[in-house]
Amino acid sequence: KQGRHVVIIDPAHGGSDIGIRLSDKEYEKNITLAISLALKKELEKLGNIRVQMTRVSDKLVSFSERKKIATSTQGELLVSVHINAGFGKNSTGYEIYYAGFRDAQTAQSNSKEILKDMARNKYLNDSIRLAQLIQKNMDNIFPRKSRGIRDAAIPVLEGLSIPAVIVEIGFATHPEDRKKLMDVKTQNTIAHALYQSIKDFY
Repeated sequence: KQGRHVVIIDPAHGGSDIGIRLSDKEYEKNITLAISLALKKELEKLGNIRVQMTRVSDKLVSFSERKKIATSTQGELLVSVHINAGFGKNSTGYEIYYAGFRDAQTAQSNSKEILKDMARNKYLNDSIRLAQLIQKNMDNIFPRKSRGIRDAAIPVLEGLSIPAVIVEIGFATHPEDRKKLMDVKTQNTIAHALYQSIKDFY
């Protein structure tokens, strides 16, 4: 339909790529999918957004396949959902990443690559604006737990000429974060925060 925005929701991992193990029965791949499906359900109620998922089941999808889905469906925006780990057991909170100028500068300096970079950098401000909206809405769930908005060279974001962010929604290695992430109510609250951010973006 005309006037509909195409939003790509990318639940990290899937299939044999389980991601981070949160417990004997709970893996990152399940939680990112649950949150993404809840987000899809909310966004589709708006009427002006069509959601395209990179996976809707426990399936292995490569980075190149994820990017192909984003480009072939004329995606206008991409949100990739992940869970963090490491940096010691005291690390807590959420982080938001976007592909910034640093990523662009690593490309070869031929004219084709420069044109690609110009197209991508056009969307840099929108990626940052979306990241700021997510930060504002996530702060309501994890008060004072933002670890900031950062630019990084991340495979799923590289080369995409649309606003795109990765949201690391908490630390599996932190006991309190882990407990929250495995709680269905919190998963739905995170999905709602992402929904509100995308709604505010448009």
